[in-house]
Amino acid sequence: MWPRRLWFLGISTILTLLSWEGLSFAQTETTVHTVQQGQTLGAIARRYRTSVDALCKANRIRKTDPIRPGQKLVVPNPQPPAQSTPTPSVRPDSEWQRDLQTLEVSGAPSAYYYEPAGPKRSGPRPVFMVLHGRGGNASEFCKRWAPIVRPMGWLVCPSASHPYGAGQSWNNDWVTARRIVHATHAALRKAKGRRVQLTGNTLIGFSEGAFVGMNIGIRDPRMFNRWLILAADDAYWGGEAPQLIGRARSHLRRVYLITGKQDGVFDGTIRTQALLRNARVPVFLSDPADMGHEVALEKRRAMYQAALTWLQR
Repeated sequence: MWPRRLWFLGISTILTLLSWEGLSFAQTETTVHTVQQGQTLGAIARRYRTSVDALCKANRIRKTDPIRPGQKLVVPNPQPPAQSTPTPSVRPDSEWQRDLQTLEVSGAPSAYYYEPAGPKRSGPRPVFMVLHGRGGNASEFCKRWAPIVRPMGWLVCPSASHPYGAGQSWNNDWVTARRIVHATHAALRKAKGRRVQLTGNTLIGFSEGAFVGMNIGIRDPRMFNRWLILAADDAYWGGEAPQLIGRARSHLRRVYLITGKQDGVFDGTIRTQALLRNARVPVFLSDPADMGHEVALEKRRAMYQAALTWLQR
C-alpha cells in the first residue's frame, strides 16, 4: 500500500516541476510589439513592465531615436500588469483648463496664459507660444492645449491684431505678429520674473499661425529653438528658405511637423521636411492618412503629446 502512495506522490511532484519549468520558460520568451500612433518608448516600456534601456538594447536603438507607427519592437522579458497596483486616476480636462489668465500686452491685444502645473513649476520653465489660425480665438485655443502643455511649462496664447469673423487674423503679416509675440513674452517675463525662460522655448502654430510661426522661429531660433508646426508649407519662407535655415540651423534643436494627408498643404509640408533635413535640423513628421486641415487635439491627443515630449528631449 505504501509503495503505491509513494508512486502517486512521485508522479505529482514531477508534474509540478514540469509546470514550473514551463512557466519559467514562458516568462523568458520575448514579445513583438507593433508601435501605434503617438506611442513613446516610455509608454511601451510601462505597458510591459520593462525599462526603456532594455527596449533600446533589445532593438539596437537609442533613446533619442524616433519610432514610427507600424514599427516592430522586440520586448524583452515582458511581465503582465501587476494586479495589486491600482489604476491611477486621470485628471479631467476641466481641471487643467481652470485658471486661464489674461495678460495685458503693451501695444498689442491682450494675450492669455496658463501657469505651469507640472514638476518644478516654481522654477524656470519654458514658454509654449501658441499661434492660432485665421478666424481663431486665442482664449479658446489656449483652453484646448492646456491639458497637454501645462505639465511642461507656460502656455501662452497671443491674440492676432485684426478682427476676422468671430475671431482674429494675423493678416499674413509676420512682421507685426513677431512684434506681438516679442511683446507678449516680455510682458510675461516682467510679470513672472525668472520663472519665464528667455531662450529654449517652443513655438506652436496652425495654418496662418504656422505661417507666422515659421517666419518668427526662423528669425528667432535662440528664443524659440523648438517648433511644432501644424500644416507647414515651404512657400511660407519664400525663395530665401535655404539661406534662412542656414543661418538658424546651429540654434534649432528640433522641429516636429503634423499635417494630414488630406490637407491641401501636405506637399508643402514634405518640402519643408526636406529643407530642414538637408540642413541637418532634427525633424519628424506625423501624417495621419484620414486627417485634413485641422487640429485634432481631442481625437488624437496622444499624437500631439508625443510630439511635444519629443521636442523637449
